[in-house]
Amino acid sequence: MDRGAVSSDVSRETFEKIVKIEAEKLGLKLSEVFYEKGCKYLKEMLFWNKTHNLTTITDFCEAALLHFADSLVPATIEGLVFDGASVLDVGTGGGFPGVPLALIFPKAEFTLLDKARKKISFINLTSASLGIDNVAGICENLFVHQRHYDLIVSRAVRIDAELFDCCRKMLNKNGRLCFWFSSNQDVFQDGSLKEIKSYKSGEVERKIAVYQF
Repeated sequence: MDRGAVSSDVSRETFEKIVKIEAEKLGLKLSEVFYEKGCKYLKEMLFWNKTHNLTTITDFCEAALLHFADSLVPATIEGLVFDGASVLDVGTGGGFPGVPLALIFPKAEFTLLDKARKKISFINLTSASLGIDNVAGICENLFVHQRHYDLIVSRAVRIDAELFDCCRKMLNKNGRLCFWFSSNQDVFQDGSLKEIKSYKSGEVERKIAVYQF
């Protein structure tokens, strides 16, 4: 298969332009490393997607916006990710938000969890080839996962009481949960809810809820 056929008309500059617009809305300044490795990661994902069905979003520009740019919001919440933090990304899919956040926070350690082995294989092989050394993918069901973390994030999993309680029990002392909700979803209510951040991903309304324990 010809890799050039995936996105021969798109460049690193295209990726940067799309993501930078959203980053500036959030008040974020991203590094050259983020744009360079992020673009390569996205191109690899779309190449793999032709045979491994990693994502339903197959357009490069749309994926840059709805995967990479949409993963940036936790970086705007002070202290959420810190040097040395252990972070779990539940239901990571093709690696979101884990990979973009790992590029922003190279001194934090990210575990990306998904039940689909092909997705975890892609994440581990591509992260290694790009030198994203603070990412490790694990193929496992959340409810049998045994480790504990400072922060647990989830961008594409529907949050219910069972999943919320499972994640809560996996947190270290003073740990936090950070979950995405679409505009037509109610934020999961719990006494630990600390902050709700509303934003637009392109023209799509989204919310992030942070819970503090």
